[in-house]
Amino acid sequence: MTDHTTLDALDFARKSGEIRDTIAPFDFSRLRDQLFSPNGKVHYRLTGGRSAQGHPQLTLHLSGKLELVCQRCLGALEFELDHDAVFFLVADENHLPPPEDERDDVEYLVADAPLDVAGLVEDEVLLSLPLAPAHGDANCNAALQTAQEQKESPFKVLQGLVLNKDRNF
Repeated sequence: MTDHTTLDALDFARKSGEIRDTIAPFDFSRLRDQLFSPNGKVHYRLTGGRSAQGHPQLTLHLSGKLELVCQRCLGALEFELDHDAVFFLVADENHLPPPEDERDDVEYLVADAPLDVAGLVEDEVLLSLPLAPAHGDANCNAALQTAQEQKESPFKVLQGLVLNKDRNF
């Protein structure tokens, strides 16, 4: 990751700044538990500017591929990341709109401290993941069948022991 780890969000928006970078998914501590392997990349582009109404805002675009854990077969599940988020910047919590006035297509971000860019990217990656990632039925069934074929039933082994014991008497 580059040295753009923190920034002044309001200044960044005023100057219409732009940052592009790539982060390995395994570098995100909270995302690691969701990953099947460290393979993949998260590309992001953070741009500052103003909304049509003149509010300072940040726009974040995420793309890349992650290998998540399938919740059915516990195998690797490739996930295509393509996510956009718009953040209206407010100086402090007193400037947040009441919940009934908030827009669904915009998030609000309090810009009273330096913005941790990697933390913002990780938050948005986590929000973009499916709640229970899973293969389509055909893929999961094939993976489960392969696993079952490779694993011998412990009851079959016990049955063999019992049959051999009966023959010894």
